[in-house]
Amino acid sequence: MNDHQAFVRYLSKKGRKQAYIDACIELIDALYASFSGKPPTSDAIDAFVRKRWSGYVSRDRATYQMLSDYADFCAAEAPLFTNAFREHIRITFEGEARKAMRAYKRNIVLIPQGAKIDASFLDWLTTDAFAAAFRSLQELLYSIYDDIEHGSPFDWGWPDWQAITAEGLEQNRVMLVLQALACSGDMDGDALVVDKKRFGEYGINKPIAKTKMLFEKLAAKGFCIDGFNDKSAASFTASYPGVPNLMFVLCAYFKNRCDDEHQNHRHALSYRFVEDPATQAYETFFLAKTDGEPEKLREMYYWLYHEAVKHGFTPQGYENMGCYVYKSGKKEWLLLGSGSSYHEDEFLHSPHYALAAKVLLHRVFETHPEQINALRKAFPASFGRPWTGCFECKADYVTCKNRVTFKKDGCDYHHCGTKHHLYFHDPDLAGLKTILALYKAENNITQPTEKEPIPCALK
Repeated sequence: MNDHQAFVRYLSKKGRKQAYIDACIELIDALYASFSGKPPTSDAIDAFVRKRWSGYVSRDRATYQMLSDYADFCAAEAPLFTNAFREHIRITFEGEARKAMRAYKRNIVLIPQGAKIDASFLDWLTTDAFAAAFRSLQELLYSIYDDIEHGSPFDWGWPDWQAITAEGLEQNRVMLVLQALACSGDMDGDALVVDKKRFGEYGINKPIAKTKMLFEKLAAKGFCIDGFNDKSAASFTASYPGVPNLMFVLCAYFKNRCDDEHQNHRHALSYRFVEDPATQAYETFFLAKTDGEPEKLREMYYWLYHEAVKHGFTPQGYENMGCYVYKSGKKEWLLLGSGSSYHEDEFLHSPHYALAAKVLLHRVFETHPEQINALRKAFPASFGRPWTGCFECKADYVTCKNRVTFKKDGCDYHHCGTKHHLYFHDPDLAGLKTILALYKAENNITQPTEKEPIPCALK
């Protein structure tokens, strides 16, 4: 960085506080040091940001804010950095969106012929008419995801670094906006009349400019959005003339779930939510979550489901950290899923794994060292991760009673046995059985009939 003073004056004119200016100068100096005298590139900026990823939303957004301010400052006199930074933003955040679209497409399982629809969703429609419209809606959503993946997600209103939250980036914008439409209006014939104020109160519509961009794209896919840009109107209409009953089915899908705390329906347009529950052998959300998974993963999900129920844990119909939840009282069963969380070793919450078992372990580090060592050999990346140290129980983690200490690569690592889950990426069924056995030992859970030795399948 050559001209500190000019950059300081630029930040001062923007109203930045002195503490921010000092941090910004320090960051940019570190950035250029990382370039080692080479010109700035998107890849070099990417490498720098990943090394600084802190696991704290405010810090990580602040890093991007400072880089963005510097890119704006450089636009006229040093466009090489500006162009490299903007390329990094597009590659990184549009790349995250494209990966999400691929996952959403995989999870769309078309409603099968002969599916029995819950009568409460039908109203005046026949089962066949409802199913036909629902399938058309699923096919439309798949087509939208495909267009986003192979186009520019930013042009569809997708977010960049400014939208980073504690849950990462909210990528399912299409379903959330459709939910906001359905839950903010009433059907009038074939059109949905939407209360504009209520629609605008949904978090996904802030800023509303992003929703306007999405509406423009949805119009090209056959939606008719009328009156949305009329500032004097209290409502607007949404319709889909190309498919009879499509808007009715869309609204029925969200019926009685507009204010659902867990909002399970947003993850996939699953027919399981409109299917007659009397025909379902498993809890509805569990089926919706696992229908689109590969057979190998479904086998593991179903095995864990049976194990949970067998040990007195009840399926809850919602998830935690992307994992289906079972509970017995306040106790939570072993978590298994493909979701991520902010305090993980992934950049922007894009899991590099298909599946993860997530479990709180503390006592078994001492009581079952052989099994723990087997896990360390099979999952070396699961131990010594930066987000698992004790910092909530006591300020001084050295004296934390829940601390587990172990060595890795010659260094001491600390794991909080009651505050942080260990993540085991892509276990096979044998590995999952070992992890579950340790979970049961940790929580003093015995077999419902006779005791079973803890397997060491990973040795």
